[in-house]
Amino acid sequence: MSQRPGRQLPLGLMLGAFIALLDVSIVTVALPDIESDLNTGTSGMQWAVDAYTLPLSALLLAGGVLGDRYGRKRTYLAGVAVFTLASLGCALAPSIGALIAARTLQGAAAALIFTGTLSNLAQAYPEPSERARIIGLNGAVGGSAILIGPLLGGVLVDSVGWRAIFLINLPVGLLILWLGARSLPETSDPDHAHLDLAGQILALVLLGTLTYGLIESHARGWASAHTVAPLCTALVALVLFIRWERRSSRPMLPVRLFREARFTVPNVCSFVLGFGTSAVFFLLSLYLQQVQGHSAIQTGLRFLPLTLSICVVAPVASTLCAKFGSIRVMVAGYLVSAAGLTGLLLLDVDTGLGTLTGVSVVLGAGMGAAIGPTQLAGVAALPVRQSGLAAATISTTRQAGTALGVAVLGLIVATTAGGSPGTEGFADGFVHGLHISGAVTAAATLAAAMLLIPLARQNQRTAGSPPTDHSRQAKVSG
Repeated sequence: MSQRPGRQLPLGLMLGAFIALLDVSIVTVALPDIESDLNTGTSGMQWAVDAYTLPLSALLLAGGVLGDRYGRKRTYLAGVAVFTLASLGCALAPSIGALIAARTLQGAAAALIFTGTLSNLAQAYPEPSERARIIGLNGAVGGSAILIGPLLGGVLVDSVGWRAIFLINLPVGLLILWLGARSLPETSDPDHAHLDLAGQILALVLLGTLTYGLIESHARGWASAHTVAPLCTALVALVLFIRWERRSSRPMLPVRLFREARFTVPNVCSFVLGFGTSAVFFLLSLYLQQVQGHSAIQTGLRFLPLTLSICVVAPVASTLCAKFGSIRVMVAGYLVSAAGLTGLLLLDVDTGLGTLTGVSVVLGAGMGAAIGPTQLAGVAALPVRQSGLAAATISTTRQAGTALGVAVLGLIVATTAGGSPGTEGFADGFVHGLHISGAVTAAATLAAAMLLIPLARQNQRTAGSPPTDHSRQAKVSG
């Protein structure tokens, strides 16, 4: 771009990412009220979360390609418009089935918002250090949305009702549409984008059947056809997806890109980030309400240390990315996140506010140092003309991790809890499941940090001065 983007451009884009991520976490504090009002059970609550994250993760790659091919502004604004209408559908839902359907449409629209935010920012800020700053800031805004969600949701649920958490999206969505129409320039690179319909269908089948099988396994048993059939279908879909993407002349996701560590490692880490830190919010919200008996607003207030921690650390991490490179900052972020997830082992049925606050601050600091740098590393891994694909891939891996994390960790806790809230042994069983989930996610996050260390050393050796992970990006885009 010939001129420096005005303030309305990043504001309109970041607000979109904010509300899309807000709807990942804000629903968690409303789950008990939704369960009571719509007469559903644990699996219904899991689907209220995963009905959003599943289409979001499955359609991100298509969203990135659509933006690159048909116009990044047009695709982004279309996503915001559909998201706003779907939010109204969620607020008016008369049953759990209707809510799940509206949440599915919300998630599909959010895929266009996520990829549109990152790819439009990458186009608007081609200079590497400036891009590092703005994408880091976007990561901070998105991270704060995940953590502000429970607090805002608690206030709305206790004062108005659970439907208000969706109604709040309506005025924000209209504001984003106005800002985007005024400030966003239209860009596209159709020669580098191809809508791979077969690959997209296989990705949807893979994630959908895998999550369905995991969620339903607790209610129906591992030997049930409702569990075995979807899990086998997911395995077949995975094999076919890889085979198709390798042989297609214009694949949705060029598998050859994964031969390069600087592309593969950040995406693996992004998946782990979603599986661990993002999915844990689902468990913490249920722990605070169903085990410790807090109201929705009390639960939201107990998430406040997480919010403040991520808001303080994320801008610092953004500054450090511009100075040292995103990979080195990611190492620190994932190590601290692993420590915070390990802290879940300290939580018990009657754990006090002090211990919970300490664990929350560490976990929030790790997320603040991980979210933005992970996005930046993913976008910087490909040339600027493929910004839509890069943004879609790094977002896909994180949201897929979140969807599977909710399913897997929810299954662990549901299995150990054994019954409904208030029944004998439920609280102790839930905490035991929370401890197992903490150990699993901490180990995975620590392994991700170990994967990053060789890449950080390689970047340091191949360039004389940081930030090294943007050097090739600047050369290609320039």
